[in-house]
Amino acid sequence: MTKLKKLLAVIMTALILICSAVPSTAFAATESQIRNTIVSVASGEVGYSSSSTYSKYGEWYGYQGGWCTSFALWCYNKAGEKLGVKLYCNGITPSGGNCNSMISWYKNKGRYHTRKSGYTPQSGDLVFFDWSGNGSSQHVGIVDYVSGSTIHTIEGNCSGKVKAREYTTKGSKPYNNVSSIMGYASPNFSSVAGGPNTTKKTTEKKKTTTKKQATKTTAKKTTTKTTKKSTTKATTKTTIKKVTTTTTTKKTTTAITVEKLSIKASTYNLKVGDTVKLDYSIEPHNAKAVVGYFCDDEGIITIDSGGDITAIGNGTATVVVCANDELYSQCEFKVSNAVAEVTTLEQNTTRKIVGKVTTESNTQMDAQAFLSKAGVNVNVLTQNTSLYVIPLAIICITGVFAVIIKIKKKNQHNGD
Repeated sequence: MTKLKKLLAVIMTALILICSAVPSTAFAATESQIRNTIVSVASGEVGYSSSSTYSKYGEWYGYQGGWCTSFALWCYNKAGEKLGVKLYCNGITPSGGNCNSMISWYKNKGRYHTRKSGYTPQSGDLVFFDWSGNGSSQHVGIVDYVSGSTIHTIEGNCSGKVKAREYTTKGSKPYNNVSSIMGYASPNFSSVAGGPNTTKKTTEKKKTTTKKQATKTTAKKTTTKTTKKSTTKATTKTTIKKVTTTTTTKKTTTAITVEKLSIKASTYNLKVGDTVKLDYSIEPHNAKAVVGYFCDDEGIITIDSGGDITAIGNGTATVVVCANDELYSQCEFKVSNAVAEVTTLEQNTTRKIVGKVTTESNTQMDAQAFLSKAGVNVNVLTQNTSLYVIPLAIICITGVFAVIIKIKKKNQHNGD
């Protein structure tokens, strides 16, 4: 029994030594595994509920507002963490932005497909929607799977919730009909995907190449020796040519990359017709950057290539500024038109007051005209009112008393 235990111990030790001597083989996730993991992560979030402007995905992303884009990016990042690959940024997704800026990013990489192009979406692709039909995307989701002509999706911020939805040719417009789908983005998952035995294959190739090179070197040496011997026997003159090799070293200048993008406007609360400038700054300041402006809500504001924003309709619009299609920063502008009703009420009130003043003024003018016709100098009366108002008042009061006394006397006389 003791001998058996010693034998097992020796075998185990030998196996451990063999395993440690063999190089470990790297196993990377396949593209199919990446796509399935993204869908699995997104499906696990179905039922999450919050407000339409606040979510846990916004907390991760660092911006609170409409969160359909931050939900999609969060799912990619979470799937990457599970698989041990980087799926957020790294050439797979932009660092942020809104729907239109994301479309632009994928277009630049040749990985955006319109619905009418005939492209068949795959699980894990991004799907962009145009609810209004104006050619501008207002929403993004993740493709779950495709069944015939039906597209199944998982989307964030559907009235503040994560929902699984489907789009068919006969679905209600626009929220369940394929006609609302603007296009798809197919990220380059193959750039981070891999397979088994990658390390072994590479090692074998290197060994083979080394052997061949060694053989060639030996052959060269042999040839050299033979030549020398032949030269000695034949007693011939050998001319040796000197070969001068010139090595040119090129200086490579590394481009300074933008590390931070900040945006700022003087106000974010506008009224229809207002214009404001949205400025940006980059760090480091000497870096070169191509900056673009994007907005999903074109019925609320317009924005030109220089960042001048004009308010044209009521609502809240999200503006995204991107630098070199890599760094993104965004903000919201609230546009209102509430002053119109107040102005109308003020105008109505003014009209009523003016009407009363006009009536009193006309009565006064009629009295002045009557006195003028009677030969009374109205201007003199107006200037010297203190001279005749008190005497007239005394006369009137005396007259009233005289009438009262006269009526009493008459009544007493009739009684007698």
